[in-house]
Amino acid sequence: MLAALVVLPMLVPAGGVETITIHPESVTIRQWDGFGCSLSWWSVFTEHWPEQAQREVCRRLFGRAPDCLGLNVVRYNAGGTSPDADPIRFRPGGRVQVLLDRDGTFHPERDRGQIACLRQARRCGASVFELFVNSPPYWMLRNGDTHGGDNGGENLKPECEQEYAHWLVRVAADLQKAAGVRFTSLEPFNEPSAWWWRADKDGQEGCRMLPETQARVLRALRRELDRQGSRCTIACSDENDALTALSTLEWLTDPSRGALDQRTIGRVNVHSYSGWESQDRLREACQRLGIGSVWMSEVSHREWDNAGYVPNDMRCALPQTRAIASDLARLRPSAWVYWQAVEPLQYCVWYRFTYGLIQAAADTPMEWQGRTYQPGEFIISKAFYAMMQYSRFLRPGYRFVETSDFWTVAALSPTRDRLVIVVHHDGKEPRTVSFDPMALAMKVLSVEGWRTMDDSNGTAWNCRPFKVLWTRQAGLQDTIPPRSVSTYVVRLAR
Repeated sequence: MLAALVVLPMLVPAGGVETITIHPESVTIRQWDGFGCSLSWWSVFTEHWPEQAQREVCRRLFGRAPDCLGLNVVRYNAGGTSPDADPIRFRPGGRVQVLLDRDGTFHPERDRGQIACLRQARRCGASVFELFVNSPPYWMLRNGDTHGGDNGGENLKPECEQEYAHWLVRVAADLQKAAGVRFTSLEPFNEPSAWWWRADKDGQEGCRMLPETQARVLRALRRELDRQGSRCTIACSDENDALTALSTLEWLTDPSRGALDQRTIGRVNVHSYSGWESQDRLREACQRLGIGSVWMSEVSHREWDNAGYVPNDMRCALPQTRAIASDLARLRPSAWVYWQAVEPLQYCVWYRFTYGLIQAAADTPMEWQGRTYQPGEFIISKAFYAMMQYSRFLRPGYRFVETSDFWTVAALSPTRDRLVIVVHHDGKEPRTVSFDPMALAMKVLSVEGWRTMDDSNGTAWNCRPFKVLWTRQAGLQDTIPPRSVSTYVVRLAR
């Protein structure tokens, strides 16, 4: 049994010396599926890239080499848009064409880019796959427009709810054969309570479906999966925030309203763009209802301070790692899934923001800082390396354990021979920490460190290994720089 591990910052705040305790026996996340990303919409626009560029971006996202993120959870977006839809109305990659036509014909050629990336992700080591939908197929919609309903209203035809459930299961089955993967979960909605899915707005697919409609669709999907003998988990409802997700879940499970059980709602997916103060309540509600797990299934944040496109600045990285630390502490999900990992470079330059972990010339050449980037050429941002501090080291099967510091994440390997600690520090001053040698005595074989921070004196700090001071007498000591993310891997005697 491991003793409590103590981290002692040597800086003395107003209230005295802070003591941060890690409790290896107090598990907060017992089932960890992994870190991941969606394939929306970046993988769609890779269809016209050179094959080598497509393979390389997938390797960097899903591979296990030291320069890769090692993401293992993949969310595939089954599109609903007509092949005849005007591409001008969609952002790069946002025109995701329907694969399964009304007559039952399957057309994988309409989504070559996304299917190719799905296969590449599997080859690189991805192991958990979910199929999700932003909008049902265009012919099932009241106005036929996958951007959203008229005036932001609900758009799925009531008489098509059962057909939609059948279509979902059939698309998943056909796609599994085409791509050589197995979908362990299906998600029929994306931010379904949102008012912003409108036919008069361009950009992406979306469809409003309020809880009453959701309940009917979920019930039909459960029947369809049972009829097929499928063990696929139904996930819902991918609401924009935890507060909306909690309200939707309460409606869906209320015996006098939705009356759905945990067989029908196998997992709750939720985004974390806002409503963080409700994450604890959502998690507790799922536990009370017997729902197996929660995923943080979508989020991305732009850079702090409206700094513009600053890929080599920690202001584009710290919002992402702050979100990871906060979500793991409050929501305690079994997976944490980034949204669009590869953002169009032209958007970042034109609109002066930093989104995505990687920025690539999507479908047209793009100039930046005196260089012309051709489609398939990309820039890796600090956000990529900051996320690597988590995803490369906190692997599937790890058990997350309690810490007394909100911004410190700790987890034990399944064999309990490795303790990984990740510290997000967005303060302006350095922070000196020391691990209590009494807690580590006779148990530590070695300690290694990696850090991402702003580059210094010509040295690139991109998940860079560094020497950690550790002795049996003094324990582990380190001074954490401002605006940084640090990972410590403590190898323990079994």
